[in-house]
Amino acid sequence: MEITTIDSLVPRHDYSQDNCYLVFYHNAKPTLTREIKAEWFDLNYGEKVVWLLIRETTIDEKNQTKYRNVKYENIDPTVRVVKKNGV
Repeated sequence: MEITTIDSLVPRHDYSQDNCYLVFYHNAKPTLTREIKAEWFDLNYGEKVVWLLIRETTIDEKNQTKYRNVKYENIDPTVRVVKKNGV
């Protein structure tokens, strides 16, 4: 497990190819922080807000990959890079 920052990661890179995933920390509320496990991310610059587009590691009930947009300002800049088991 490696701790790094979003700035040092490569956007639009598929981290599952490196046999690892990313853990972002979403500050959902002032007293609630949620972990989001992702294999891929990108920054999406809207007119007023910068969004972090995330492809999550989980697959939904329809067996489709789940994407999520989160306001970049609500994401902690610290990210964990975790190697998948078996490596």
